[in-house]
Amino acid sequence: MLSSAGLAAARRVLASPGAAAPWHQFSGQATRALVLRLAAPSVRTISLSASMRSPAAKATAAKKTTTKAKSASTTKKSTTKKAAKPKAKKPAKKAVKKKAATKKPKAAKKKVLTDEQKERLEIRKLKQMALLKGPTFLPETAWSVYMVDNMRGGTGGDALGDKVKALSTSFKNLPAAEKERLTAIGNSNKIANQEAKKKWIESFPPEAIYTANLARRRLARKTDKSKLYLLHDERLPHRGGSGFTLYIKEQFSQSGADSAKDAMRAISERWKSLSDDEKAPYVKVATEQNKVNGDKVKDLRKKGELYWKEKLASPSPA
Repeated sequence: MLSSAGLAAARRVLASPGAAAPWHQFSGQATRALVLRLAAPSVRTISLSASMRSPAAKATAAKKTTTKAKSASTTKKSTTKKAAKPKAKKPAKKAVKKKAATKKPKAAKKKVLTDEQKERLEIRKLKQMALLKGPTFLPETAWSVYMVDNMRGGTGGDALGDKVKALSTSFKNLPAAEKERLTAIGNSNKIANQEAKKKWIESFPPEAIYTANLARRRLARKTDKSKLYLLHDERLPHRGGSGFTLYIKEQFSQSGADSAKDAMRAISERWKSLSDDEKAPYVKVATEQNKVNGDKVKDLRKKGELYWKEKLASPSPA
């Protein structure tokens, strides 16, 4: 097929005078038919191209392009929509498991104690508060020193009793000088015991000693013991006396009596013979001392209760 440029060139050749000679030499109809056969496709193309250049063709072409553009845009949109990532779904809330209600342990039922059991517990507590286990003391008499020196253990029973009887007999037969030596050892041990006891007492606070004496009194009443041994502590307030007590202390050294019994009898008679005005100074001093001592005793009692509460609550050392 000839293009439009080629067809135009062929026309120029046929129209030119130089090209007219060959047309006369050959058969005119055959040549024209050949040219028309060759040019027929080009004419079809020219007509098509000419029709495309018309306004109607341009409109249809524009419509086609717009429809193509729209279809392209729609396809792009669809592809973009397809390509768009789906929105991330919110993570579902985890179901919170309810904690199983913890069962509180059942409170142990308090054991109801009998009166006898209560009494035992109280006595045990009083023994702890009474400080009955003091320091170990040395023998203080000649006989106790002799027995400790000569006792080497003991099997108990009749054998031990027989041994003590034999020692008692031999002690009686000791010479006087040996007995004096044993007595001196006993006196020395007595002084050492007093110092050890004082040191042991002062290792406790005064309120503990005061409460210990109270516990000893209560133990003596509960166990029906006639002998009562109290701890002597100079830090404790002395028991309040009366005007008569102060008068006795003042007059005892001046009594001049042969015995304490006679001195007390004489002082008591003189006190009775005094008038109220003469007794008043002694009574006043005794009242003031009792007030001071009473305040001290109350303070010691409170401190003592707190001391033993903490002491008995703490575990005993292994």
